[in-house]
Amino acid sequence: MSQRWIMLAIVLLVVTPSTLYARWIKDKVYLETKEVGKVEFSHFNHLEAVGKNCPACHNAIYHIVTKNNPDFTMKEMEAGKACGACHNGTKAFSVKESCDSCHGNGNIAYDTDAGKATFSHKVHTAAFGCDSCHPSTFKAQKGANKATMAQMEKGASCGACHDGSTAFSVKDDNDCGKCHEM
Repeated sequence: MSQRWIMLAIVLLVVTPSTLYARWIKDKVYLETKEVGKVEFSHFNHLEAVGKNCPACHNAIYHIVTKNNPDFTMKEMEAGKACGACHNGTKAFSVKESCDSCHGNGNIAYDTDAGKATFSHKVHTAAFGCDSCHPSTFKAQKGANKATMAQMEKGASCGACHDGSTAFSVKDDNDCGKCHEM
């Protein structure tokens, strides 16, 4: 009988703190950036990496109160600030690579005169690296990349690659449905 109570006490001592710990922390946090919109951050992935050591980031790098955190640019992170303190290529993958680990690899929808157009990062990053388009052809900034079909037909924006030789042409009326809802 006393062994049962001892086992129950051990289970409660082990399970209760981890259950409370897991409920207190919100796993997915979305950081809003000026340049590219929302960036998904997973507390659970990072806690595993730092051995459940919250002070490794709070308040050393990030303030526990979100509104007290300053904005950081990618250039500052590349210099070791914010995420770049660990994501430097030594402790963890570098902020200079693996863009889709933080910035997603999803679709971007644009409202155009010809209806909604959809850009698939997944399709494009399967063939090219992020630096093939960013920042030379497209600024990695929400709402900063606007181009008309006439401009694209002259090689701007999507037309830089969709010229009929690198990829299907923006000029070909048979290919409109590849990007635009028809």
